[in-house]
Amino acid sequence: MAAQPSLVSLAAPSPAASTEARSRPAERAAHSAFVPVLLSSLTLMGWLASQVYWLAEERQALRNGLAAQQQTVDNAGKLRTSLDGLAADTQRLADAGNASAAVLVAELRKRGVTINAPKPAAPEATPAPR
Repeated sequence: MAAQPSLVSLAAPSPAASTEARSRPAERAAHSAFVPVLLSSLTLMGWLASQVYWLAEERQALRNGLAAQQQTVDNAGKLRTSLDGLAADTQRLADAGNASAAVLVAELRKRGVTINAPKPAAPEATPAPR
């Protein structure tokens, strides 16, 4: 037995069918924007969370770098203090009349090195009785 082909009607649709067709697009337009807004919000929150994570990692790396350099900074401060003391002693020798110290201070001045000799401590003033 051979199957009969189905016939497709070429006639115009009935008025009831056109009413159904018109109501379907209205149903599709009635969908809310909740799902797209929810997905966009979740995506934004995910991106912000990843940014917070990477910025916290970078902050920690910078803190570790600073801590690693702190020893070097402390050593440089100690060296500067000792060199300032040596330069101040050389300045005192030059002021006392040592010719070699005077030549050394003059050469340092030519090269732009200033020596700030610490001033002798002033005697503490006692308050006057009232």
